[in-house]
Amino acid sequence: MRHWVHGVVGVLLVSLSGAPPALADEPPAKPRAPKNIDATPPLIPIPNARVTPQGLLVGGQPTREQLRAIGNAGYRTVVSLRTEAERGDEGEPALVERLGMKLVSVPVPGAEGLTERNARALGKALAEPDALPAVVHCSTGQRAAALLGLKAFVVDRMSAASAIDLAKGLGMTKLETALRERIAELCKADPSRNCEGMK
Repeated sequence: MRHWVHGVVGVLLVSLSGAPPALADEPPAKPRAPKNIDATPPLIPIPNARVTPQGLLVGGQPTREQLRAIGNAGYRTVVSLRTEAERGDEGEPALVERLGMKLVSVPVPGAEGLTERNARALGKALAEPDALPAVVHCSTGQRAAALLGLKAFVVDRMSAASAIDLAKGLGMTKLETALRERIAELCKADPSRNCEGMK
């Protein structure tokens, strides 16, 4: 009997010594960063700021403090529609890089910059893996809202009326006529587009 008990105890000791550590003692695995998101990101109060459920913060030029807040909030990409000739970028390129975000430049020089090419460039930047959440800005937010409306029509195949409404919802006021004219030109060149709502 004594030999049997000793044998059992020995087996138990060997088994326990080779057992993996308890799960409770292991640190929790870090979640992998999603390649994309479908959630409204934090609102950082840049000029004329709007946020969308698709993971965008849209508005005017962020200050240096706001860029830091954007980085701390988990944004991954900053898309600037400002041209090189514009002043007051707050040293954005170098600061964005230091904060670990990606800067994409899609220069939009006013109404004439509302082109299909720029709309597709914006769409490509936002479709990159790990691009979202992202900031899309110009100096005031007008070009950002208008180009996102054009992207919605050209890239996302949204109807003309819905694309214009989207841009207006993002704060577009001054460039509505220019956006309507650009969409009308595209509809005339390619009637197969979703031109619903255009007169």
